[in-house]
Amino acid sequence: MTSASERRDQVLLGPLPPSFLRLETRTTDGETVTTVTADPAVGRQVELPPQGGDAPNNGGGAPNNGGQPPPRPQHRPGVPPPQHYTQHPVHPVQPYVPQAGLSITIAQAVLNKSYTLIGSMDPYVRLKVGHNTYETFTHAGADKTPCWNKVYHCPLPNTHSVRTVSVEIFDEKSLTDDQRIAYAKISVPQSVFEGHTLDEWFPLSGKLGEAKEGSINLIISYTTMPMITLPYQRIHYPYVGAAPQHFTPRPPPQISEADVTSIKDMFPAVDKEVIRTVLESKHGNVESAVAAILQIMEGEQGGQQ
Repeated sequence: MTSASERRDQVLLGPLPPSFLRLETRTTDGETVTTVTADPAVGRQVELPPQGGDAPNNGGGAPNNGGQPPPRPQHRPGVPPPQHYTQHPVHPVQPYVPQAGLSITIAQAVLNKSYTLIGSMDPYVRLKVGHNTYETFTHAGADKTPCWNKVYHCPLPNTHSVRTVSVEIFDEKSLTDDQRIAYAKISVPQSVFEGHTLDEWFPLSGKLGEAKEGSINLIISYTTMPMITLPYQRIHYPYVGAAPQHFTPRPPPQISEADVTSIKDMFPAVDKEVIRTVLESKHGNVESAVAAILQIMEGEQGGQQ
């Protein structure tokens, strides 16, 4: 905070010249044009060059201080000198160059088997094109007929860098690792790079055997486009925008030896550790565990046949 004496030192004392706050310019025919500035700070810094002889009278007719130039403004302590800014040249913006690549639409899939013991499968697709990996959202509860209709723009340096793409279908799990249930390696024909669009169903392989897990519908084309799709982590759409919540993990269920023994008597061929694991997944519910073991055994018998 400045004191009263410092503020008084910043005041210009004495008579002001008639050219104060005025700018004089001369035209080619000798006519003098007077321009009045409304900024006092600019007026204090203005110094008119001598025009030779006595300066002309201002509009009021008063003499201009005997023909002498106005006094030069002196720098006072505490007042920063005027700053002169240099405008740097503006560089032109580089033109946008679009990039070519594959446009791949993951439409839908039809699976031949559900690999979950309870409820329905929650499938999602992992697509690999060159060194990039893309993942769709999870179609919760779709089981064997998931639908995504997700479009990916995959950049390619040239038409010879990538000739095959791979897809994997996973079942999203909440307590364990996601389970891969089907996969396929698809060759991109030369006709795609010549401008044709490929819209076909491709067979899927898995535990049932080669090309026996079902099929997936892909739409592939080669276009020149703005490459805005980047590899990213899979988004769980049911939770997008939700506030972070803190969950308390449920304690593991207490499995009694009597329940394990009773189920073992019903299924002598099943190991006790398997029975205990199924009971834990069913939170100790004996009836649900028996139903799950029956489903497992039916699936194994069907696979052997």
